[in-house]
Amino acid sequence: MFLLIDAAGRFPLGDDGEPLLIDAPPATADLSSPVRIKPGVTAARVRGVDAADLAGPGGGTGDARTHAGHPLAARAVGLVNARERYRYDPADGSELTWGDGGIVARGASGAAIFPRLDPCVIGVVEDPGRQRILLVENSRRPGYFTLVAGYVDVGETLEAAFAREVWEETGRRVTDIGYLGSQPWPASGALMVGMTGRTADIDALGPTDGELTRTRWATRAELETLTLAAEGTIARALIEHWAHQPAARSQQNHPTRTTRKEHSNGD
Repeated sequence: MFLLIDAAGRFPLGDDGEPLLIDAPPATADLSSPVRIKPGVTAARVRGVDAADLAGPGGGTGDARTHAGHPLAARAVGLVNARERYRYDPADGSELTWGDGGIVARGASGAAIFPRLDPCVIGVVEDPGRQRILLVENSRRPGYFTLVAGYVDVGETLEAAFAREVWEETGRRVTDIGYLGSQPWPASGALMVGMTGRTADIDALGPTDGELTRTRWATRAELETLTLAAEGTIARALIEHWAHQPAARSQQNHPTRTTRKEHSNGD
C-alpha cells in the first residue's frame, strides 16, 4: 500500500476525509524518497501525477497543515521531507545512504543519522483578572490571529523558552507556566508544544523583536468575531480549550500539569 505525496505537498483523501492508501502507483508516476511509515505502507514523493487525480470519488486532497494532527499523514510528510532535505553527513560531507525503511541514514563513518525534530513552544497567555487572552498576528503569516510561538533554544527548558518568547515578541512577563499538549508539525519538521501562562502586564513593558504586526487582548465573546488560526492546528485547539472553560474555573484553577513558575526579564 502507498501514501503518495505530490510535488505540491498534497496527498489524496478518501470520501471519509482520511488519507487514501492505494494498492499501486499509476504507471505514469515517478516515485522518489520512499519511506516505510508502518508495516505494509510506504510513503513516497510522486511526480507526474497530482494528488487530486489519485483521490477516489468524493475525495479531495490534504497536506501537512490540514492533517498535522493525523499520525499517519504527519509521519509520511515528515519522513519524506527528511529524505529530501538530508543528503549529506554533516560530520564529513559524505553522501547519505538510507536503510530499507528509509528512516535512518548513514554516511561514510557509518554513524546513524535520524530525521531532525525541532521543539517549538506555543501557548495561551491569560489575563485572568479580566478573563481574556493575548492574541498575535505574525508578520510572515498575516490575516489571522494566533498565539505566541517560537523555537526552544539550546539549554532551555520548555517553560523558559515560552517565557522568553512571550517577552521577546510582546514585551510581557509571564508566570504560572504549564503544559497542555503537543502536535507534530511536519511541514517544518517541528514538534509544537502547547503551553499556558499568566501575565499581569496589560501593556508591553519592553521592546519587541518585530515579528508581530498586531497584538491584542480578546475575551471569550470577542473570539467569536475574529479570524483565528485554522481548525486542526494546536493554536486553535489551545484557544478553544481556554474559551470553553467556565470563567470562574479559569480564574481560580489554572489548568496546567506542571508546577514550575518562571518569568523573563529580557536577559
